[in-house]
Amino acid sequence: MKVEVQWKKLVKPTAPTPHHRQKLKLSPIDGIQVPFYVGSNFCYRDNAENRGVDTLQRLHRMEKSLSETLTLFYPMAGRYTEDDGCFIDCNDLGVEFVHAKVDGQIDQLLHGDLDMELIGRLSQFPTNVVGNPLVVIQVNTFKRGGLVVGLRFIRNIGDVCTFAMFINSWATAFQGNIDLVECPNFELYTLFSGKEPVVRYQPPPPTGNEQFVTSRFKFSSDAILKLKALARDDVKDSMANNSQPSRVEVVSALISRALIDIDRNR
Repeated sequence: MKVEVQWKKLVKPTAPTPHHRQKLKLSPIDGIQVPFYVGSNFCYRDNAENRGVDTLQRLHRMEKSLSETLTLFYPMAGRYTEDDGCFIDCNDLGVEFVHAKVDGQIDQLLHGDLDMELIGRLSQFPTNVVGNPLVVIQVNTFKRGGLVVGLRFIRNIGDVCTFAMFINSWATAFQGNIDLVECPNFELYTLFSGKEPVVRYQPPPPTGNEQFVTSRFKFSSDAILKLKALARDDVKDSMANNSQPSRVEVVSALISRALIDIDRNR
C-alpha cells in the first residue's frame, strides 16, 4: 500500500509555558538514556457512529485537543539539547503533526501479511533527536474509513507510563473534557541530589547485513477469555470475585512468563 503525506505542521500549546519552567533538567536516570524515538501505532476502524464524519473536521478536533493537552505536557513541545548539559528546552516550538493518506483499506493492514516496511511508513520520525520535535504524530486515513495514529516521542522525556498518560489525556481533551485531565509532574530531577554527570551519546556501530526477524502474535477473543479465566483461577478464592484482569494484563503476563521460561532453560 502507498502512503502519501498530505501535509505537516507544528502544533504548539494553547498557552505559553511560564518562564520558570522553560528549562527542564533531566534526572540522572533520564540523562543516561540514549535519545531515540519510541512509541506505537493505534489502529481504529470506523464504527457506525463515526461513519460519514468529515476527515478534515476530525483532524481539526485532533489538532485542537492536542494543543490543549500540550499546555499541560509542556516539555513535549520543546526541544532536546546537549549544550550546557543534557536538558529539555521548553520553548513551545511544538510537536510535529502529520496527515497521510493510505492507498488501501485498514483491514488489509490488520488481517493481511505483516509488512514492517508499511508499518514504518505509517509512523515516520527524524533520525536525529537534537533540534527536532520531541513528539511526532502521524494520522493515516484509509479508503472506506478507519485510521492509524502513529505516535513517537523520545525516551528521555518519559517512560511508558508517561506515554500512556499523554495519550489518555489527549483522548479526554478530544472528547471536550480537558478540565478532567490531571496535571502531570515533570520534576523527577528534584529527587536526586548532587551534580548530574554530562553523558555524551555515541551512535552504535552499523549492523552490517544482519537479518532481523519480526513476528506478530494475534489473540482471538476466545483466547483472551481463556487467559482471563486462568488468571482468576490463580488468585486466592477470597480475591477471585474482585479480580478482573484486563486484556493487556493477561497478554503481558503470558509473554512475560514465556520470556522467563526461555531464560531459565538456556
